[in-house]
Amino acid sequence: MKSLFKACIAIFLFCTITEANAQMSVGAGMVYGTEINNIGFSLNGKYEFNELWAVAPSFTYFLKKDYMTFSSLDFNANYQITDIDNLGGLYGIGGLGLTFWGFDFGGDDFGGDAYGEEYDYVNPFVESLNVNTTDFGVNLGLGLNIATSEKMAISPEIMYTFGGVNYLRFGVKVMFGL
Repeated sequence: MKSLFKACIAIFLFCTITEANAQMSVGAGMVYGTEINNIGFSLNGKYEFNELWAVAPSFTYFLKKDYMTFSSLDFNANYQITDIDNLGGLYGIGGLGLTFWGFDFGGDDFGGDAYGEEYDYVNPFVESLNVNTTDFGVNLGLGLNIATSEKMAISPEIMYTFGGVNYLRFGVKVMFGL
């Protein structure tokens, strides 16, 4: 019990000390997923622990295409690699991601005339097919933090997700400091 109490105190002190130096920002972005072959929109957050390290969670929704839906929930860490003169800070991205994907063939779109006469046998008893699944992945990438003002930054990023669904994402996000 004493060690649990000490651990709680240590975590509280760590959070209090880092909060004094921490900066938070939120924003939105637009990305393109290569294996998904479509654009997506993201909601992003960033919590900077110090000048080198930040935690950057995000959620991305890709537009529906050919009965397929994709979205991703990412928990990334950013490490400031270097500052590029007159441009911004180059950072590495690493983290974990969940990719949610599915397809929905419903009603008249499943079998029948939608696929021609040769596929009429597909739909004698089934009216629709709906499949949703989640894949775990590892994210690796690079980004560039370009400060446009004291409270706003533009960040182009490129990131590859390794896992059940492998895809490259590149895009840009606009972040606002809180």
